[in-house]
Amino acid sequence: MNALVGFAWLLAFYALGEGLARLLPGVPLSGSLWGMVLLYAALSAGALDERRVEAAARPLLRGLGLYFVPVGVGALAFEGLLRQQAPAVAAALAVGTLVTLLAALGGARWR
Repeated sequence: MNALVGFAWLLAFYALGEGLARLLPGVPLSGSLWGMVLLYAALSAGALDERRVEAAARPLLRGLGLYFVPVGVGALAFEGLLRQQAPAVAAALAVGTLVTLLAALGGARWR
């Protein structure tokens, strides 16, 4: 149950960050980054006890390197190829996203 409550807090700060990013379009920070800044501020000020988010944050932080490093290395290693094949990559991302959304929709209706 603690992990679920922690995840709800993390999502709440993410949503606040997204809202702030839309209110301040001239500031070049993403909503997720704003959310992390707000979460840090709340934790630092003592407005939110870190034990509330710890159960949800630990597994996410444990795998953080796995989330970003391979993509970054791949993009740097194949930068020329990515530039050359940009339309195909963009089409693959768009089609893949659409297929995933349709599969999720089908799964939700089937359930």
